[in-house]
Amino acid sequence: MVHELIKVLKKLRRECPWDRKQTLQSVRPLIKSEVFELDSAIQEKNIDKIVEELGDLLFLLLFVARILEEKKKIRFSKITKRIKDKLVRRHPHVFKGVKVKNIAEILKNWERIKQKEKKGKNYSILASVPEGLPALPKAQLVQERVARVGFDFSDYKGVLKKVSEEVTELKKEIESRRKPVRLRRISEEFGDLLFSLVNLARHLDIDAESSLEKATNKFIKRFMALEKDFLKNKKDLIKSSLKEKDRVWERVKTKSTFSG
Repeated sequence: MVHELIKVLKKLRRECPWDRKQTLQSVRPLIKSEVFELDSAIQEKNIDKIVEELGDLLFLLLFVARILEEKKKIRFSKITKRIKDKLVRRHPHVFKGVKVKNIAEILKNWERIKQKEKKGKNYSILASVPEGLPALPKAQLVQERVARVGFDFSDYKGVLKKVSEEVTELKKEIESRRKPVRLRRISEEFGDLLFSLVNLARHLDIDAESSLEKATNKFIKRFMALEKDFLKNKKDLIKSSLKEKDRVWERVKTKSTFSG
């Protein structure tokens, strides 16, 4: 069926003005959008939507490959061969009978093989971290990469201690009287705290981005319920006191907790 899709794609590139005018740069935002839509469908656990979004993303990836083929840069077979060879090479425990004890050892082997592949090319395990990646997943990816070569806390307790230290440092800067550098230093310490919190999430097998998204969505749901409560009781949300808002908020929280 992939070959049938490629046939459709080639026809579109020949006969559709919109498809024909697309370039590598013009499809970038489309790819980003489809990745987010697929991620949303996965979070919703909507299988029909996942299938649809997977198809849209697959089409765009094939679209990029076709543009490169037309420019005589590559052939599609080169893409598939390269990824196939890389997967076989980096999974010696599957294809070559190499014995491993756990997943951590698999990841260390992966990095060892990767370093060997890049030998003589000024290789860094962080060189391929995407610049445009959002801050939370970028921090988590960086931490995962360096952990593969043993640069990591032994367990979550060490990270908790580091988080506590960063909170102390942030508090110290907030209360500092050095006004000319105060905001810059506060921002720096706040960033260090966030980085450590992401590291704690990683040690607890939590995806920091997903965790924050769930917390934000939970807040949105509760605040909308608060607004609905004020509307139902014909009260002005803006003019109401903070005490009144807090009272309704606690009621909404309790209700949402027991309703799941």
